[in-house]
Amino acid sequence: MLNVKQTNPVILPTMRVISGRYKGTRLRTPPGQGTRPILDRVKGSLFDWLGSKLALPGQLPPLNACDLFCGGGSQGIEALSRGAAFCCFVENDRSALACLRANLDQLGIIETAVVVARPAESVTVSPPTDQGFGLIFLDPPYRLSEDVSKDSVMGRVLARVGTHVPVEPDALLLWRHADSCMLPKSVPGDWETVDRRSWGTMAMTMFQKSGPVSK
Repeated sequence: MLNVKQTNPVILPTMRVISGRYKGTRLRTPPGQGTRPILDRVKGSLFDWLGSKLALPGQLPPLNACDLFCGGGSQGIEALSRGAAFCCFVENDRSALACLRANLDQLGIIETAVVVARPAESVTVSPPTDQGFGLIFLDPPYRLSEDVSKDSVMGRVLARVGTHVPVEPDALLLWRHADSCMLPKSVPGDWETVDRRSWGTMAMTMFQKSGPVSK
């Protein structure tokens, strides 16, 4: 998430939980353009795609999710609403954290979520069970996705996903980026591209863990 000057969270009419337990709930997001909120129609299409990949159209299995660069938590909250068992929300921006906590509070999400106020490239977190994370959302500022070399910010983030952020052997990673950005087929951390979808100027690349995992 990019820093924004204002700190008061606002509610945008296009930001809602699309389906599941919390369907219809309006979500807060920091004002300004830096947060790039996902509109309802796009988020609905995204989760239909993800559900189909997991053979559960419109739903998610009771997996553990991790929402990196989570902003107001829209993706992780949608995952919990659709059946995810747990979500770790990782964010370092104060404005975004205020929105995230307000969103979780209004939904009463306490036992199935944890907020980690740290940069994604230095986070260490594990689910409350022996299982790793089965789903990773990665939503960095667009400019960061232009460099995925080992020593870049994204290279350091990816190196932690599977080590300091334990994952399941068949874990999926959804990386949001500009449509003009073509990510490599393989990225640090033994992640391999399995699919890619575009919505206007935004794209999502789906990766799957291909190498050994650490728990």
